This record gives sequence, structure tokens and C-alpha cells, in this order.
Amino acid sequence: MKVLKKAAALMLIGVMSMTTVVTVAAAQTEEKKAYSFTYEEETVVPGEAAASALKKLGKAKSEQPLTNCADDSGHDICYIYDGFELITTKKDGKEIVSEITITKADIPTEEGLEIGDLPATVKKLYSGIKGEMGLYTIELGDTRLVIDCDFDDSKVIAITYEYAAK
Repeated sequence: MKVLKKAAALMLIGVMSMTTVVTVAAAQTEEKKAYSFTYEEETVVPGEAAASALKKLGKAKSEQPLTNCADDSGHDICYIYDGFELITTKKDGKEIVSEITITKADIPTEEGLEIGDLPATVKKLYSGIKGEMGLYTIELGDTRLVIDCDFDDSKVIAITYEYAAK
């Protein structure tokens, strides 16, 4: 009887291990559809509802209205947090996240890029990225990542996630 219990336990462990491997493999092959910003385990995607994003991220240190000259949406709002800024705008009557800019070194992108990294790291982490005069851009779905390496292309000074729906 002990042998049967041991065999059953070993078989159960084996099945559980195989399930974990299959789940991890499935997650790794899942194709990324947008660039997303993660802060303290909360993820925000440019273009998502502003109310949802602000609830996830918590209270900002301050807010600042911005005048949007590009369209008749009136004022955008910049929410300033410690290490990043989030800007909301109105699109089709709804307030959405239009951009998020990382300004502090200890907030990496999902791919591992941080403020202070070199342009070589940008090119390594984002194959196909286009750069000109220290400004690198790449799009994925309805999002765009803009990485500012200063005019002299020396190091990353800002990382911006933008809503880029056409």
C-alpha cells in the first residue's frame, strides 16, 4: 500500500511539473500586442481609460492642466508621480491615457531599459527601433515607445509610452 501511495504522489508531482512547463511555454509564446508601463506591479497601456489607470497607480503628487492645441479637446491633464508622469486626453468623448514618461532611473521598461542606459542597450533590447539625433522610436499595435538619448546620443534621459492609434 505504501508503494502505491508513493507512486501516486510521484505521478501527481510529475503531472503538476508538466502543467507548469506547458503554462510557462504558452505564456512565453504569447505575442505582445502593445507596449505597457508597469509600476509597483500595476500595468497601464497607453489608450486605456484614464480612470482605470489612475485608480491602479494611486494618487499623484500633483496635477497640472495642459493646453492641447492639436485638437478641440480642451485641456489635457498631467499627473506627476515620483519618477514618472502620466498625461490624459479626450478621444472620442472619453478620457484616455495619451502618454506616460519615465523620468527616474529605478523604473525599468518591461524589456529592462532604464534611464541612464546607453543607446547600444536601446538597440539591443528593441530590434527594429529607428533612431535619429538621439531620439529612438518603435511602434507596437496602437502604442509607440519614444526613447530620448539626448541630442548627443549619449544616454537615455527619458522613456515615453504613447497612444499611437491612427
